[in-house]
Amino acid sequence: MKKLLTMLTLSSVFAAATVQAQEVDFYITGSTAFRANTYRAIRTLYAANLTGQNPADGGGNASGSNVVTWSGTIPASFGAQTVVIRASYSGSAAGVQALVQNPNITFYANATPGGGTTVSHTADLALSDVFQSTTAYTKPVLVDSTVGVQPFTYTKSVTTPATVTNITIQQLQALFSGGVMPLSYFTGNAADDASLLYLVGRDTSSGTRLTAQADGLFIGSMLLWAPDGSCNWNVSSGFSSGSGVSGVLSGSCGPAIGYLGVADSKNVNAGANILSYDGVKPFYGSITAPDYTPVIKGLYSFWSYEHLFQRNGAPANVVTFRNALSGAINTDLATSITALQVSAMKVSRAADGGPISP
Repeated sequence: MKKLLTMLTLSSVFAAATVQAQEVDFYITGSTAFRANTYRAIRTLYAANLTGQNPADGGGNASGSNVVTWSGTIPASFGAQTVVIRASYSGSAAGVQALVQNPNITFYANATPGGGTTVSHTADLALSDVFQSTTAYTKPVLVDSTVGVQPFTYTKSVTTPATVTNITIQQLQALFSGGVMPLSYFTGNAADDASLLYLVGRDTSSGTRLTAQADGLFIGSMLLWAPDGSCNWNVSSGFSSGSGVSGVLSGSCGPAIGYLGVADSKNVNAGANILSYDGVKPFYGSITAPDYTPVIKGLYSFWSYEHLFQRNGAPANVVTFRNALSGAINTDLATSITALQVSAMKVSRAADGGPISP
């Protein structure tokens, strides 16, 4: 009998150790505008227990990557278990779609720096710059945690004249409709009548695009343009990430305006090409030390809440991870220069592009 009890005890200990040693995997998709904040929050969760990351953090550039995989332990939430987090961002609406329709998404398979092997898997969580109701994927209703506030900008290309410093909602609506306007419409200079200014933007999976349309009170589908390698401008379906938009605006193909999250706006002439919108920028001061009072107090309207979605009935591990990630994001936003804590806001809105009230 003692022998049997000993064997049973050892078996239980072995089983517990096996469970403890199991790998825990999480899959994230959604907003590209918020990927830098998410990146830092995930690194905070791992802290010194991060053992691998693909791509490696070469000079901090990985925070702007659309596909990243991390590995290590997160003792506060999962003890000694290895936790592998895979992220693949393609846009807010695409993230909501991923949780509603359950398509497989391509992620890096492992956290070995430089590894190109991929794996297809459904997402567990999605970050979105817009409410689920703003997207085309409204059912089933997802569990929604509001984790931050994302300011957006209208940013001009480096070859747009210095005299273009502001865009009004009326100019915006006209530009959204046709995608191209005489440059003189923005400069007031008759000499610019023969020059054109183009609209560069994101594809229909983008929360930035949906927010721009909602906040600009624009009904319909905006017309976008993009240059080819010879700087010939053509109608475009839009870019899957803000980096594509900032890349065009940083090029030499002529006057253009695009909409971007602040993190991507910083990549265009070090943020110096951010325009005022109806006379106001999203921040006072410099982009390296921004004062977001215009957003916080309702003077600037081109912003949205950042949402962290999960499915109803998600496994307990996913709920634990979502809660931990939400907390880490809030901590990051306390010192972020590209997004804000919800608690910092003195105004609110109940819908994307909706009225702003105290």
